[in-house]
Amino acid sequence: MMSFAWAPLLGLLLAVQEPTDPYAIAAPAPPGFDRAEAAAKTLEHLVALIAIDTTNSQKPDPADPRPNGNEMATARWFEAQLTGKDGIETHIVDVGDGRANFVARLRAVEPSAKPVLIMGHMDVVGADLAKWETPPFSATEVDGYLYGRGAIDCKGPLAAELTAFLALAKRRAQLKRDVVFLATAAEEGGSVGIDRMLNRHADLLGDPEFALNEGGRIRVIGGNIASVNIQTTEKVSYNVKATATGPGGHGSVPLPDNALAALARAVSRVHDWRAPVRLNETTRLYFERQSRIEPDPLLRAAMKSLVRSQDDSPLQRQVLDILSGQPQYNAVLRTGQSLTMMSGGFRSNVIPSSGTATFNVRVVPGDDIREIVGHMNRVGDEASVLFELSGAPKASPPASPVNTDLFRAMEEAAQLMQPDVVVIPFMSTGATDGAALREVGIPTYGILPIPMLIEDELRMHGDNERAPVAGLGWAAEYIYRVLLKVAG
Repeated sequence: MMSFAWAPLLGLLLAVQEPTDPYAIAAPAPPGFDRAEAAAKTLEHLVALIAIDTTNSQKPDPADPRPNGNEMATARWFEAQLTGKDGIETHIVDVGDGRANFVARLRAVEPSAKPVLIMGHMDVVGADLAKWETPPFSATEVDGYLYGRGAIDCKGPLAAELTAFLALAKRRAQLKRDVVFLATAAEEGGSVGIDRMLNRHADLLGDPEFALNEGGRIRVIGGNIASVNIQTTEKVSYNVKATATGPGGHGSVPLPDNALAALARAVSRVHDWRAPVRLNETTRLYFERQSRIEPDPLLRAAMKSLVRSQDDSPLQRQVLDILSGQPQYNAVLRTGQSLTMMSGGFRSNVIPSSGTATFNVRVVPGDDIREIVGHMNRVGDEASVLFELSGAPKASPPASPVNTDLFRAMEEAAQLMQPDVVVIPFMSTGATDGAALREVGIPTYGILPIPMLIEDELRMHGDNERAPVAGLGWAAEYIYRVLLKVAG
């Protein structure tokens, strides 16, 4: 046993060791794949894509001359990169108002299997210029990171896919299936993207056997790529509106049944409420494999106990409390509700007669949103506050199986590039275009192929979004290996 006196020395020795390069690839490059060129091209593509402002504001300012989304400009850029390449057909699907979807199809010389679809979306969320340290629509490299809106959601993945797609075109004669590249509009809000493609232009997609989309994660922990989280299913997003009513009056005379006070009490109770735990095949596998890399011993033990047993014993309730205390794990265990908006009143000296609050509710596949809303009304427990679903209930698409050729190819490529990696089926808490594909029977697997720290993942939709430059080549090679395996 090591004596205590040696502990400080050991700590010093470890501290001065050379840091691990998380982007080092264990396997040699695939035949004909130039790593340096792929990294440079992916960076070049991403710089160009960020420079095209494709902000999806959903409710554009009438005084703003820019089209909402502006995906047509990006579609034309993609067409310019691919036009004239041997074996590649391109299509721009104009949906009006400066918006478009883009499709390119790499045709195998002698196909013997159905196509594989790779995809991402061209639109991005807005950026608060006052809070960004760099211009959001001008890619800026700082300390090994490329900053810009869309760097990881979803122009970085699109850049890597484009690099892999072009590299694969050089081996077209060896392909057993077509590869279809799809860049969609309106993923960040609207119906002119994947829904339009499936409803009106499905023929351009070639009846794919399966699809590769955004949605998963490749996580760097402790200086190494620890896990490749492949999205096989996702939560369904709803908005639930709470409306409080009561007597109005002058602010000088306090009223016991003040609508805003009732709203605050009900909203606070619903905010604290936890829906019942609902595990499925994906989330069981997620916790089982996540336990292999979870650094916290208490969380690791809780995950193992959760997978072993689903009883209602005091021990299992304690296990659920431990995991539920971590927001990222709590969101996987159950349907979750987040308070996102509150409004009420119009003058500081007037008691308003009504007020509203909105919860964004992400429903685990299999839960019924109508039952969830019923729970919210019971938990809110205010006679003057009513929780109501905005819109109609939607069916939960089936989870994509983990035994397809595409999933296996994703797993194999990850383990070749990083032998110690753990591949984890993943339920995304955010919404992607993958849900629409699964709904029509196309197994879809999500991955954000750029390895990154969790703190960088959290910049998605936030300020100063960025991608590690050294991870761009890794991403392109990963996509290339997956496609070569499944289509070659």
